Amino acid sequence: MSEKKKIARELERSSDIASLKVLYRSASISRRAFVSRLAALGISTSIAGFIVAGSPVAVAATPKRGGRMRAAAGAHGPDDTLDPARFNSVINYGRGEQFYNGLTRIDESLVAQPDLAESWETNANATDWVFKLRKGVEFHNGKSLDAEDALYSIERHLDKNVGSGAKAFVENIAEGIVEDKHTVRFKLKGPDADFPVIMGTYQMKIVPVRTRDFSKAPGTGPFKLMEFKPGVRSLAHRNDNYWEEGRPYLDEIEWFGISDHNARMNALLAGDISMMSGLDPKAIPRVNKSNDVRVVNTKAGQYTNFAMMTDRPPTDSNELRLAIKHLQNRERILKLIYKGNGMLGNDQPISPVDPMYCADMPVRAYDPDKAKHHLKKAGMEGGTIKVHTSEVAGTGAIEQALMLQREADKIGLKIDVQRDPGDGYWSATWGKTPFFMSGWNMRPTANIMLTLAFTSDAAWNEAKWKNARFDELLTLGRASTDTVQRKQIYCEAQQLISDTGGVAIPCFIDYLDAMSEKVKGFIPVPLGPLGASQWPRSVWLEG
Repeated sequence: MSEKKKIARELERSSDIASLKVLYRSASISRRAFVSRLAALGISTSIAGFIVAGSPVAVAATPKRGGRMRAAAGAHGPDDTLDPARFNSVINYGRGEQFYNGLTRIDESLVAQPDLAESWETNANATDWVFKLRKGVEFHNGKSLDAEDALYSIERHLDKNVGSGAKAFVENIAEGIVEDKHTVRFKLKGPDADFPVIMGTYQMKIVPVRTRDFSKAPGTGPFKLMEFKPGVRSLAHRNDNYWEEGRPYLDEIEWFGISDHNARMNALLAGDISMMSGLDPKAIPRVNKSNDVRVVNTKAGQYTNFAMMTDRPPTDSNELRLAIKHLQNRERILKLIYKGNGMLGNDQPISPVDPMYCADMPVRAYDPDKAKHHLKKAGMEGGTIKVHTSEVAGTGAIEQALMLQREADKIGLKIDVQRDPGDGYWSATWGKTPFFMSGWNMRPTANIMLTLAFTSDAAWNEAKWKNARFDELLTLGRASTDTVQRKQIYCEAQQLISDTGGVAIPCFIDYLDAMSEKVKGFIPVPLGPLGASQWPRSVWLEG
């Protein structure tokens, strides 16, 4: 046996690779995605070849049409919306994939694929993008899709009255032009090689031109809205006029929130629901005991963080923020709270899965002495600070808060852990108090993640952190087509956040979901829970 083959055999014992092999062999992910995930784990192409060869993919099962899917997310509340520009949670993203399409769709390898745009092209420096739309596509209200719809849908993010959380994504657009009925051109202020990927993000759904009323979810998606009660549920029925031949497979989807994890878990085990997002790592053994449900583990860049608002006391002090960062016992958090299902973080949002991750940055050590030093400089010795958290703030949020509370007590800082209700957490707590917890899904590119959550004027800049050099770096990163140069740029950006930013990110957490064994066709796209919510168009129920 060759040395490379021996290495491959040893690597295959890894739980991460074993999970990938199960998905590949069951035809849940493509060969390209399988190899891409192996590369993300640091496995060379030659070694990956042996692993692929030893993992023959199964013949994909024939999808079965019909059936009603009942599925549950965690966070939900009265601010649930059908307006794509205002999507900001898993439950909203799930509805977005039921009722709408984007110009592009991001696949399991994080590559933009055709959706309503059947093709696109750009110029040499990626400042001019032309999208060709599919013909014969109809919105749920019977209107035919055309370029006016696409232009309106993208440009409305720029209207401050819309309140789009993705406004920063499109501010690089200088001009949108309808070239003909099925062709739209976007001229950019500066280069952006990621533009087709941006068009596939959650908020970039296409709606009929001049739409302002979203109560009927007027999209082109695989399902039509039958009922929507914010904070309660939505009911969707198959769109028989859907443009993707043969899809969707389900007849109906009932999609709702169950904030309490135990209640959500019990509903799955009892067969009341077929799919749930946000499995607590502590519940994995319980799922594994059942023959009727399974865990779906996706290696990604999800994280649960402490947000410390930089525009108000006491967290406007970087010394206090550094103290909190040095109190993160990262290895212990990953081991005890997430049962090893993740990777260490370094107080910045780009994970090792991302090719722009800066591996040269030393991970900040757990160091109570340094934390005490910074606490003293902040004038907070013997002080008290309240941190707000919730079951829905992020996977393991309450446990992380309680662990921080114990560590802080050792250096004379009292942390009052305030557990807020899940309903309305994102509207009543998030971004409203100096110190709170938050959870973020991975984004498809480093620039998108950093732009969305850390640029000075980003709507979702939860810490209100502003840094002119950082903003400049993101512009430089979009303009560069040199991979080495881009990585240097993004490394500097990551260092700035880690050193002065308003977030403490102890680790990156694998996406853990659970579903009935009857659910087939699930594709684990590593951008969010439940395959980045893309399941409505791909899954079916067996038996």
